[in-house]
Amino acid sequence: MRSVPRLLRFTNVATLVALLVGGNGPSLHASELLRLTHGVASGDITATDAVVWARANRAARMVVEYTAVGAPTRPPARRDGPSVIAVDDFTGKVVLTGLTPDTRYLYWVRFVSESEQVVSEPGQFRTAPADGVARAVTLVWWGDLGGQEYCRDPERGYALFREMARLAPDLAVANGDSIYADSTCPPVTALPDHPRNVVSADPDGALHQLVDVSDPRLTEAEVLATYRGKWKYNLEDDAYRAFRAQTPHVYQWDDHEVINDWSPQEDKIGLLRGTVDARPMTALSGPGRKAFFEFTPIRPDGEQRIYRALRLGRLAELFVLDLRSYRDENFVPDGVGKTVDVRFRSGERRQIRGKAKTILGAAQREWLLRSLRDAQARGVVWKIISTDDPLSIPTGGYPLFAPEGAMTPLYSVRDAWAAGRRLNTDSDGNQGNPFGVESELRAILKTLKDEKITSLVWVATDVHHARLLRYEPVADLAGLVFHEFVAGPTSAASAPPGPLSTTFGPIELFVKGRRPDPARPSFQNFGVLRIGADGLLTVEVRGLDGAVTTDDRGRVGALTLTPQR
Repeated sequence: MRSVPRLLRFTNVATLVALLVGGNGPSLHASELLRLTHGVASGDITATDAVVWARANRAARMVVEYTAVGAPTRPPARRDGPSVIAVDDFTGKVVLTGLTPDTRYLYWVRFVSESEQVVSEPGQFRTAPADGVARAVTLVWWGDLGGQEYCRDPERGYALFREMARLAPDLAVANGDSIYADSTCPPVTALPDHPRNVVSADPDGALHQLVDVSDPRLTEAEVLATYRGKWKYNLEDDAYRAFRAQTPHVYQWDDHEVINDWSPQEDKIGLLRGTVDARPMTALSGPGRKAFFEFTPIRPDGEQRIYRALRLGRLAELFVLDLRSYRDENFVPDGVGKTVDVRFRSGERRQIRGKAKTILGAAQREWLLRSLRDAQARGVVWKIISTDDPLSIPTGGYPLFAPEGAMTPLYSVRDAWAAGRRLNTDSDGNQGNPFGVESELRAILKTLKDEKITSLVWVATDVHHARLLRYEPVADLAGLVFHEFVAGPTSAASAPPGPLSTTFGPIELFVKGRRPDPARPSFQNFGVLRIGADGLLTVEVRGLDGAVTTDDRGRVGALTLTPQR
């Protein structure tokens, strides 16, 4: 097939435009030529459909043209899409339907206005195999992009995406923290292994590169513009943009798409953070969610639901969780009868009663269990759960203090499933932290055991180190065996691995991070899952050189599993 030029531009083609968009298009901003701004992307691929994303610099009609690689059509098939407008920052999506399973497609995005049109460079995706078909599958997962001033490197950019692209995976899972909305990207840093960052060429990206979205001085419009600017800054990176065009993505979010360790019911943003900010968390989570849907190829959803499942033939099904939208407040104790009497960093004192706590919400929890039952009944071999927070690695750093007298730290508020240490400074695994959400995880695992859901693996990022874990819980969960694979960061500061919460019997097979030593470079990495046609699953942790890495004990960051019978 003849290659498509990187950018095609037509002017004074009113007849052609009328055929393409019909009627009158949006009004022109004559001072700026129509162009695509941040590449193209596909996502949420199934056996028969795909989501295609792009952004223009001003109002236009979006059209997607596509053709199967093995049986090209001339002219290619075409799907008319929406008019991209300012209210969505000129982003748009088109859902292609009626595709052939297990087929590679090329696609182009065309933006059309009254007197111009512009066509993207080609993107590609491969549809999933049909249900019941055992086709080998490779996916990568990544998270934590542009944090702690590890932003776009002037020489290498976000280099790990080039290594991911070399593997030509079928799917990439953006596991969370695809932006750091509450961090900045200064041109000059104090990091010895990352001294400089690229300054954004996009005015929106440059304007908000040095802005923390949680700054209470921002207006509502500035908050939304800042979220958008963070996405634009990352998407200017050549390697990232090229990888999105080559590989379909499945996006989920974690905390930094909004603000660190957030929960939706916080009544005052400044309560845990010790700032004078009486706004409810919805002042940030609403625009953060809007920007997330604007800049990712997630399937359009009237309820803006992020949790979903994708079938990958008979060998695998991917279950994508949303651990942010429905969780209880992080500082609520996990369990009826538990009560804490504490002060927050702001000085406010509260007596907080525990409850049957949730991180998923009832509807998502029931969806997950129902979907896993269905996958098991259909004979799906591997059930892969992408959780944006890990299972047994305690996370969350906000302290709660003694109710009176000196501000003595009593607890570290947890932000994920694991409770673990009472304080982050404790050196052993479990010291009675009342937070976390281990009771809900226990109930989920008990159901999986009772209903004999087999060959279960969880993938995560978030904690800025890599870990491979096998679980062999005891007592009422005895006999249930599953695995968790943690990767990351993609481009952020590494963290030293801390003690695990031992509640569910994790056995560490590999771990690699970085102790707080400025002379050592940050350990940036991503995860790979390969499922062969024979059903064997191999997991790998790969570093900046693209190679499988080893930890300080000489253990290789790779593991092969046989399906459970």
